[in-house]
Amino acid sequence: MLQYFNKKILLKNNMIRPKPSLTIAIPAYNEEANIANLLNAILKQKQKSFSLKTILVYSDAGTDATTQIVKTLKKKHSLINLIKGKKRMGKNRRVNQIFRDCKNDLLVLFDADIGIHGTNFLNKILQPLIIDKNAQMISAHQTAIRPQNFIGKIIYATFILWDYIRFSIPDQDHIQNFYSSSTAFRGSFARTLNIPNKATEERIYLYMMAKKVKGFRYCRQAHVVFWPPATLHDYLKLSCRTFGAKQPELEKLFGEKVNTIHIVPWKYKIIGILKSFYHQPVYTPLGILLGYLLNFLVTRKNKEYSAYWKTNLSTKKPITI
Repeated sequence: MLQYFNKKILLKNNMIRPKPSLTIAIPAYNEEANIANLLNAILKQKQKSFSLKTILVYSDAGTDATTQIVKTLKKKHSLINLIKGKKRMGKNRRVNQIFRDCKNDLLVLFDADIGIHGTNFLNKILQPLIIDKNAQMISAHQTAIRPQNFIGKIIYATFILWDYIRFSIPDQDHIQNFYSSSTAFRGSFARTLNIPNKATEERIYLYMMAKKVKGFRYCRQAHVVFWPPATLHDYLKLSCRTFGAKQPELEKLFGEKVNTIHIVPWKYKIIGILKSFYHQPVYTPLGILLGYLLNFLVTRKNKEYSAYWKTNLSTKKPITI
């Protein structure tokens, strides 16, 4: 009894601070290949600096076995919960639903098709939020896994080339370092967010909102991996839904700069190209050639304005680390 009252007094005097509570949320559409791997990796995370309260999987009315896999894991792990959508709404609307539902101090948002490194990943990505009161949104360090086929290796080289470019930017403070596949938010900040329905690139909205309050941080210590496209068809589909499309809804909020925010200064491009030539001299020239060729083709196609992106089958593979 005395121990209870002593602890209560210490808490009252702020001498002992309770760990911040954490929600993990995963929007998922046909992610049967990797959802179990990701959930099991999350369950193995050490909780030194936070208290994990719930893992929420938001199924966007998928047609594969994703919901069945989540239900099976839920029977073994009470932290897992499934929110099953009756109709497909698209990632942006599901993410808005996650923001509205978040009741805890911290939120980590995962794409379902990634792998996370180590059992301290969550401690690392949450650390900036815990020690820096101004930090509001933290982007994890993301790198590609190398495919085994020849075309896949060339495409992979374009990703590595781009990594050298974007990592050359001081403090990695640029929208090109925000992929939104693994992002930590302060709960109070997340609850203020609402991606416009007609915005086709949620990363611009989230990055601009974080920059507005000087709250964006990049965490190289928290590392995730993903499968890049391994076919030209999938790479072309991916290129059609990346930065470059006009964003009239976001222009209303942030001005015309949203249409050029993705541009990286040439000096960082040159630095990145030189580093890439040094580390992968064979594939870099092929990667540059492929990048320019696809960029030429993409400029002749319409960017995707739909909230429902086409699935790239070569990126939907299991990831085990």
